[in-house]
Amino acid sequence: ARAATRAFAARFASNSAKPVSKPKSSSTDPCTGSGAAAALGAALLGASAATAIALLEESSADRKYQTLPAQKYPSPEEPPIHGSASHQADHNDPPERPDLPTISLEDLAEHCDESSLWYSFRGAVYDLTFFINGHPGGTPRLLMAAGQDLEPYWEVYRQHFRGHIVNWMERYRIGNLSPEDAKKSRDFTFGDMYETDPLRDANLLGCTEKPWCGEPRLDLLTKDYITPNELFYVRNHLAVPEIDPEDYVLVVKGKGVKKHKFTLEDLKTKFPKHEVTTTLQCAGNRREDMHGDHKIFIAPHWVVGAMSTAKWGGVRMRDVLKYCGMDVDAIALGESIP
Repeated sequence: ARAATRAFAARFASNSAKPVSKPKSSSTDPCTGSGAAAALGAALLGASAATAIALLEESSADRKYQTLPAQKYPSPEEPPIHGSASHQADHNDPPERPDLPTISLEDLAEHCDESSLWYSFRGAVYDLTFFINGHPGGTPRLLMAAGQDLEPYWEVYRQHFRGHIVNWMERYRIGNLSPEDAKKSRDFTFGDMYETDPLRDANLLGCTEKPWCGEPRLDLLTKDYITPNELFYVRNHLAVPEIDPEDYVLVVKGKGVKKHKFTLEDLKTKFPKHEVTTTLQCAGNRREDMHGDHKIFIAPHWVVGAMSTAKWGGVRMRDVLKYCGMDVDAIALGESIP
């Protein structure tokens, strides 16, 4: 992974104008446009502003995600992407272990609760019960795949295909499946949740493919104070949902407020619009420096470009909460604690 990342890092200085076709990829940034509707949702929802802009800009009517955004700069040659099929084949096959016992699929399937978590992967069987509270996705993610083969699940969240994860699991390997059972164990698939993800500019250098995360070429990132929308760095955990602005509803409820439901049109007409120019940076920027000898493997493998600047526009959250009955002024002055 380190060598591959270094290889595409070298492409930051590339000025090639050779056009290429970009594979589908997902977005949590404003690359599909920066319309007022998207900006409103971004400023309000309090999640990633980049995520909200991408979600609200997509419309089932015009299917903007199926076309590449307008480019300010020409495309480079296609950079390598971590998690690709070639990368998987090179680094993710468990070693042969004829010294371990053969475990049947029936035995594997019995270990599927919190007291015993077994998994198979390409013919190897692992006991990962101790890891029940260690997975970043929480215990439910581990229980979802317990007693089954991991590969169909990893195909959904492919950041697992990074070599060192299988190496780590080998310490907890307890056996093998027969060749017949190994084939049968992964004989199921899920639908491709990423098939409707938006296309991305080829100047975004991908460090994961599914979910798609990418950073702009450094020579292009430094050309503009306001990052072009199509170059805004992308940080995803899953696929980009399809949300129709006409169907969008924001529900505000909880202690200290009266429950309200707002359509996107409500947000645009009931509250004044405010704008702020700011820079977003992934907390993991330059994470590639922590790989290799440091033995810290956290995705994505950012190099140095996971930052971008944009002008965000929308309604202030305090205005919405005040509309719903919260005494936001008293809270701001420390006179009230919600």
